[in-house]
Amino acid sequence: MLHKRKIPCLIPHAIDQDPHFRLTRDILPKIGHYKPASIQCSFLPPLSGLSGKMSSSKEETAIYTTDTSKEVKKKIKKYAFSGGKDTIEEHKKHGGNPDIDVSFQYLRYLFEQDDEKLKKIYEDYKSGKLLSSELKKITIEKINAFLKEHQRKREEARNKIEEFIFKG
Repeated sequence: MLHKRKIPCLIPHAIDQDPHFRLTRDILPKIGHYKPASIQCSFLPPLSGLSGKMSSSKEETAIYTTDTSKEVKKKIKKYAFSGGKDTIEEHKKHGGNPDIDVSFQYLRYLFEQDDEKLKKIYEDYKSGKLLSSELKKITIEKINAFLKEHQRKREEARNKIEEFIFKG
Protein backbone atom coordinates (compact mmCIF):
# COMPACT_ATOMS: atom_id res chain seq x y z
CA MET A 1 0.00 0.00 0.00
CA LEU A 2 1.34 3.41 -0.97
CA HIS A 3 1.31 6.14 1.62
CA LYS A 4 0.23 9.51 0.34
CA ARG A 5 2.32 11.82 2.46
CA LYS A 6 3.79 15.09 1.36
CA ILE A 7 7.53 14.75 1.73
CA PRO A 8 9.82 17.63 0.77
CA CYS A 9 12.86 16.51 -1.17
CA LEU A 10 16.14 17.82 -2.49
CA ILE A 11 17.38 16.29 -5.73
CA PRO A 12 21.03 16.63 -6.82
CA HIS A 13 21.36 16.35 -10.57
CA ALA A 14 23.63 17.25 -13.46
CA ILE A 15 22.75 19.86 -16.04
CA ASP A 16 21.61 17.24 -18.58
CA GLN A 17 18.69 16.38 -16.27
CA ASP A 18 17.55 19.99 -15.82
CA PRO A 19 14.66 19.90 -18.35
CA HIS A 20 13.15 16.90 -16.54
CA PHE A 21 13.32 18.62 -13.13
CA ARG A 22 11.93 21.90 -14.45
CA LEU A 23 8.92 20.03 -15.78
CA THR A 24 8.54 18.12 -12.51
CA ARG A 25 8.73 21.34 -10.49
CA ASP A 26 5.86 22.78 -12.56
CA ILE A 27 3.62 19.72 -12.39
CA LEU A 28 3.96 18.41 -8.82
CA PRO A 29 2.30 21.41 -7.06
CA LYS A 30 -0.65 21.12 -9.46
CA ILE A 31 -1.31 17.56 -8.27
CA GLY A 32 -0.94 18.37 -4.58
CA HIS A 33 2.73 17.68 -3.86
CA TYR A 34 5.61 19.86 -2.76
CA LYS A 35 7.72 21.38 -5.48
CA PRO A 36 11.08 19.55 -5.29
CA ALA A 37 14.22 21.58 -4.74
CA SER A 38 17.19 20.73 -6.90
CA ILE A 39 20.90 21.35 -6.80
CA GLN A 40 22.81 21.23 -10.05
CA CYS A 41 26.02 19.25 -9.96
CA SER A 42 28.73 19.41 -12.57
CA PHE A 43 30.22 16.53 -14.49
CA LEU A 44 33.73 15.31 -13.89
CA PRO A 45 35.31 16.14 -17.23
CA PRO A 46 36.58 13.43 -19.55
CA LEU A 47 40.37 13.13 -19.76
CA SER A 48 40.25 14.87 -23.14
CA GLY A 49 38.99 18.03 -21.46
CA LEU A 50 36.21 18.36 -24.01
CA SER A 51 32.85 19.48 -22.73
CA GLY A 52 30.45 16.79 -21.66
CA LYS A 53 31.07 13.84 -19.45
CA MET A 54 33.23 10.76 -19.36
CA SER A 55 32.11 7.79 -21.40
CA SER A 56 32.68 4.23 -20.27
CA SER A 57 32.67 3.18 -23.91
CA LYS A 58 35.76 5.29 -24.70
CA GLU A 59 38.67 3.93 -22.70
CA GLU A 60 40.83 7.01 -23.26
CA THR A 61 38.27 9.36 -21.68
CA ALA A 62 38.12 7.82 -18.22
CA ILE A 63 39.98 6.20 -15.36
CA TYR A 64 38.36 2.89 -14.41
CA THR A 65 38.37 1.41 -10.92
CA THR A 66 39.94 -1.70 -12.50
CA ASP A 67 42.85 0.19 -14.10
CA THR A 68 46.37 -0.78 -13.08
CA SER A 69 48.81 1.86 -11.84
CA LYS A 70 50.57 1.67 -15.24
CA GLU A 71 47.28 2.25 -17.08
CA VAL A 72 46.48 5.27 -14.88
CA LYS A 73 49.94 6.72 -15.49
CA LYS A 74 49.63 6.22 -19.25
CA LYS A 75 46.11 7.68 -19.43
CA ILE A 76 46.95 10.78 -17.39
CA LYS A 77 50.22 11.43 -19.21
CA LYS A 78 48.83 10.77 -22.69
CA TYR A 79 45.17 11.80 -22.58
CA ALA A 80 44.63 14.24 -19.68
CA PHE A 81 44.07 17.69 -21.15
CA SER A 82 46.51 20.22 -19.76
CA GLY A 83 45.94 23.87 -18.96
CA GLY A 84 49.67 24.44 -19.33
CA LYS A 85 51.49 26.41 -21.98
CA ASP A 86 53.17 24.97 -25.08
CA THR A 87 56.71 25.24 -23.71
CA ILE A 88 58.23 25.08 -20.23
CA GLU A 89 59.60 28.60 -20.68
CA GLU A 90 56.13 29.97 -21.56
CA HIS A 91 54.55 28.07 -18.71
CA LYS A 92 57.08 29.37 -16.16
CA LYS A 93 56.58 32.93 -17.46
CA HIS A 94 52.77 32.98 -17.88
CA GLY A 95 51.56 30.07 -15.76
CA GLY A 96 48.89 27.51 -16.53
CA ASN A 97 45.13 27.50 -16.30
CA PRO A 98 44.03 25.09 -13.54
CA ASP A 99 40.36 25.81 -14.29
CA ILE A 100 40.58 23.84 -17.54
CA ASP A 101 43.33 21.41 -16.57
CA VAL A 102 41.87 17.91 -16.16
CA SER A 103 44.49 16.76 -13.67
CA PHE A 104 43.64 19.70 -11.41
CA GLN A 105 39.91 19.02 -11.80
CA TYR A 106 40.43 15.41 -10.70
CA LEU A 107 42.30 16.64 -7.63
CA ARG A 108 39.61 19.24 -6.93
CA TYR A 109 36.63 16.90 -7.33
CA LEU A 110 37.98 13.68 -5.86
CA PHE A 111 41.54 13.27 -4.75
CA GLU A 112 42.83 16.22 -2.72
CA GLN A 113 40.87 16.65 0.48
CA ASP A 114 43.10 19.33 2.00
CA ASP A 115 41.79 22.71 0.82
CA GLU A 116 45.06 24.45 1.70
CA LYS A 117 47.09 21.99 -0.40
CA LEU A 118 44.62 22.37 -3.25
CA LYS A 119 44.85 26.16 -3.06
CA LYS A 120 48.66 25.99 -3.14
CA ILE A 121 48.61 23.64 -6.15
CA TYR A 122 46.16 26.01 -7.88
CA GLU A 123 48.28 29.10 -7.19
CA ASP A 124 51.59 27.40 -8.04
CA TYR A 125 50.21 26.10 -11.33
CA LYS A 126 48.63 29.44 -12.22
CA SER A 127 51.89 31.27 -11.43
CA GLY A 128 54.05 28.85 -13.42
CA LYS A 129 55.88 27.47 -10.36
CA LEU A 130 54.26 24.06 -10.90
CA LEU A 131 54.60 22.50 -14.35
CA SER A 132 51.97 20.38 -16.10
CA SER A 133 54.14 17.28 -15.78
CA GLU A 134 54.45 17.88 -12.02
CA LEU A 135 50.70 18.37 -11.66
CA LYS A 136 50.07 15.16 -13.59
CA LYS A 137 52.54 13.33 -11.35
CA ILE A 138 50.66 14.48 -8.22
CA THR A 139 47.37 13.38 -9.78
CA ILE A 140 48.73 9.99 -10.83
CA GLU A 141 50.03 9.34 -7.31
CA LYS A 142 46.69 10.33 -5.71
CA ILE A 143 44.62 8.22 -8.13
CA ASN A 144 46.88 5.20 -7.75
CA ALA A 145 46.83 5.42 -3.93
CA PHE A 146 43.03 5.52 -4.03
CA LEU A 147 42.75 2.65 -6.53
CA LYS A 148 45.20 0.46 -4.62
CA GLU A 149 43.00 0.65 -1.52
CA HIS A 150 39.76 0.36 -3.50
CA GLN A 151 40.97 -2.72 -5.37
CA ARG A 152 42.18 -4.32 -2.12
CA LYS A 153 38.76 -3.78 -0.51
CA ARG A 154 36.99 -5.11 -3.61
CA GLU A 155 39.00 -8.33 -3.47
CA GLU A 156 38.28 -8.62 0.25
CA ALA A 157 34.56 -8.14 -0.43
CA ARG A 158 34.59 -10.78 -3.18
CA ASN A 159 35.05 -13.43 -0.49
CA LYS A 160 32.01 -12.18 1.41
CA ILE A 161 29.44 -12.14 -1.41
CA GLU A 162 27.84 -15.40 -0.31
CA GLU A 163 26.99 -13.85 3.07
CA PHE A 164 24.72 -11.33 1.37
CA ILE A 165 22.92 -13.53 -1.17
CA PHE A 166 19.37 -14.39 -0.18
CA LYS A 167 18.79 -18.14 -0.28
CA GLY A 168 15.05 -18.50 0.10
